[in-house]
Amino acid sequence: MKPAVKNYTRNLLLAIASYGFMLFGINSYLANNDVPQWAQAILALLPMLPVLVVLKTVVVFSRSWDELQRKQATEAMLISFFVTGFGTFAYGFLEGVGFPPLETIWVMPIMMGCYGAAQMFVVRRY
Repeated sequence: MKPAVKNYTRNLLLAIASYGFMLFGINSYLANNDVPQWAQAILALLPMLPVLVVLKTVVVFSRSWDELQRKQATEAMLISFFVTGFGTFAYGFLEGVGFPPLETIWVMPIMMGCYGAAQMFVVRRY
């Protein structure tokens, strides 16, 4: 296994595990304690710290890619961006006619799922 892949895997798994533990712990704490709203806001945002580590890990890993991998990733990101953007934009019109609102917390997971699907499609083409 290449060192870049090994570092990426290790850092990603640690960040995801940290995110899960923080999310579970903070939600449990907030559910069982009376905390002022300003403190709730700070605690609610703490799980974003491991997400920043994921961002850094992905950027560092992407620097190890060759030209073809960068081209494929860029194309997959563009597809993901426009599919997610178009889908959420269209759903906004459906909300206007009575569909339930789409919470913004789902936009990033949708985009990541679209990226994974687009990556599989793009890689097959090359």
